[in-house]
Amino acid sequence: MPAKLSTICYIHDSTQRSTKEYSIKEITGISRLSDEDPTKIIYLKIKAFVPLDKEIETHIEEYENGQVIYLRGKFIACNGWYTVNATSIKPMPNLDFDMMPAVGINIMVTGLTTQTVKNVDGESVLDFHVEENLGDREPKDFWLEMRHNSNINYLANKTNSINQTMRSTMAILTGLLYYQESVVDTSTSDESTPGKHILKLDDISLISSNRPNTSAQSINLPWLNQESTSSRNTPRTPRGSTPRSKRGRVTLSQLSPTRKTRSQSLASALQENPLPTMTQNETSSET
Repeated sequence: MPAKLSTICYIHDSTQRSTKEYSIKEITGISRLSDEDPTKIIYLKIKAFVPLDKEIETHIEEYENGQVIYLRGKFIACNGWYTVNATSIKPMPNLDFDMMPAVGINIMVTGLTTQTVKNVDGESVLDFHVEENLGDREPKDFWLEMRHNSNINYLANKTNSINQTMRSTMAILTGLLYYQESVVDTSTSDESTPGKHILKLDDISLISSNRPNTSAQSINLPWLNQESTSSRNTPRTPRGSTPRSKRGRVTLSQLSPTRKTRSQSLASALQENPLPTMTQNETSSET
């Protein structure tokens, strides 16, 4: 079951070693999660395999420590960080940590669930199990909690149908993934609520379901149902006249900047989020 990731991240440090066939690059990346708060970050343990044979095409471009890159690859979610096998690395030379946009972790995964949807505080919630092969010595699976606004009918119609007549359903999910830290009881120092990966759902496609065959049913295309005379009902501006602007309209020059001034600091981000222990295991170059 594939698990694909794309994001923009800062190269905190990197190493490189060679085998008979590959140059193996290992990167500690930092992705920002908030434009307003530069201390909200997530760490990425990235591996890239670059063939030593120059005749073999690769999408791993040259980079340097301190650069910002656009990253794509297979991934597994761990507690507070992600391990990634990069399939594409493209440097973004005009950006640094302070200027790097907080695009978050965009993912496409195939997951399995045995649950029916729950409504929690106005959100539809389901847990999915995700598997991905990054090598014999790397984690192979993780759980994520899918969430979406229950009032979004397009998503609700799909998620509400999951496992109504089946024991399990496999689905392709896309959206923004983030990690919710565990909650610790200050009186006992015990973990009262474990951390979890949460997917803010953009779209979902059900792979296995007991939907009836609709191939014989007519397809309702909304753009074919528009009245051909609709354009006649649209008011037209008389020739030679100048359209009047509506009162109260705000021009672009009057708009204030949409982004707040950010107190960006790599040092404060690292201080607030100490580098986790990300075991540097060997990853098979055959993946």
